[in-house]
Amino acid sequence: MIITTRGGRYVCRGAYADPTCPHCQRLKEYLGSQNIPFENRDVTADPRAPDELRSMNAPGVSVVKVGDEVVVGSDRAWLDEVFKAHGVPI
Repeated sequence: MIITTRGGRYVCRGAYADPTCPHCQRLKEYLGSQNIPFENRDVTADPRAPDELRSMNAPGVSVVKVGDEVVVGSDRAWLDEVFKAHGVPI
């Protein structure tokens, strides 16, 4: 996901996920719990999504891109830390 601001709200664009991935589900739940809007990008249905992941050198799904930092995973404490470091209100 690429975190951007629109009208003062943080928006996730391109939430790269596989519908069968439990880590992806946890990531989406986390974003929802933090009221961070996001666009779900299903890598099994969107033919562009895998190429976009490769261009970020991401090893798989459950990816968050904040600024130039690519974070893989769904650990809430780590996500809190990354978002806070980039000025995202958590």
